[in-house]
Amino acid sequence: MYTIPDQFHRKTTDWVQAYVSTQHCPIEQVYKVIVPQHALQMQPPRGIDPPRWPPTCHYDETFVASIPNGRFATGNCYVVAPDNKRLLDMELSYPYSFTSLPPPSYFEGTTAALAWGWNIAEVARTQDILGHWMFDILPRLYLLEQSGLPIDKYVIGKLSHPFQYESIQMLGLPLDKLIQVDTNHFHLQAKTLVAPAVPVIIGKSPQWAFQFIRGRLLPQHPIQRMEGYEKIYITRQDAKMRYVLNEEDVMNLLAPKGYKRVALTTLSMQEKIALFAFAKEIIAPIGSGNANLVFCNPGTKFIELTPYTIVDDYFWRISCLAQLEYYEVICDVELPPKPACGSDNLIVNMSKLKQTLELAGI
Repeated sequence: MYTIPDQFHRKTTDWVQAYVSTQHCPIEQVYKVIVPQHALQMQPPRGIDPPRWPPTCHYDETFVASIPNGRFATGNCYVVAPDNKRLLDMELSYPYSFTSLPPPSYFEGTTAALAWGWNIAEVARTQDILGHWMFDILPRLYLLEQSGLPIDKYVIGKLSHPFQYESIQMLGLPLDKLIQVDTNHFHLQAKTLVAPAVPVIIGKSPQWAFQFIRGRLLPQHPIQRMEGYEKIYITRQDAKMRYVLNEEDVMNLLAPKGYKRVALTTLSMQEKIALFAFAKEIIAPIGSGNANLVFCNPGTKFIELTPYTIVDDYFWRISCLAQLEYYEVICDVELPPKPACGSDNLIVNMSKLKQTLELAGI
């Protein structure tokens, strides 16, 4: 009888230290440092509101671990070491209603972990969220490349959106090398399980992830300029949450200034790359589509509309790495506030937005 392990190594390095001690092997056999621990000093947010986070960003050591006879357990692909303990810095746990698992399928080769987060059809799939896909899942390919380890198969959550297939194709990853996980009771053991660090856990949107996504998706593929979209407002009216309730008021202010409203969900991956690559001014509520800021040119002005109920510097970090002019407009929310953190719909203070536009020279 197999069960979901309930014991953990808080960090992968905890397992590494225990393993090399008992197996008397060099640490390099199971653990490679790709990017050392470091910090970056960023440009503080601009705007009428005072900054809500410090300008220094800290990043833990970035690594790739090779786990002999490692296992993936559940649809969330928990990484399980040979001592039957989960590696907590490789997962986003979920309180499953079951504990038992079928015996693991065995793969006589090397599998790599690309899956991270929730992969539960009836609840949520992290890989379906563009921001996590672009900055927490795909960049793990860079770490695997830098490790120099040959990979036979990649384990990833179930793919269901065009942007996933488009970006995988653009990165040159063959679909037949993917093991797509679509069951909560997934259980696989590999001769060698290779686990790269998860960007959001070692430090949100790190520079190496930014450089990988921009460097591999922007210059190596032809993009066609989208004429007339130098000034854009990104709408979330087709989203379930975090959309702007008084969006028509916002557009009445922006349209005379030449802004066009765009719904990113209607665009292909290459169209989104082109849209952001040629835009000079962008205004958008906080949301996953803002991950496309990675494709902007330095000096692009970006005004992010954020609810006061959450403090998230994710897209500010990306903006700083892209050398953009970042402004934050903190907004009121629809009452009563939503029970789920980060899901509140926004009400933009028009006076504050006007002042921010003036500050930005718009």
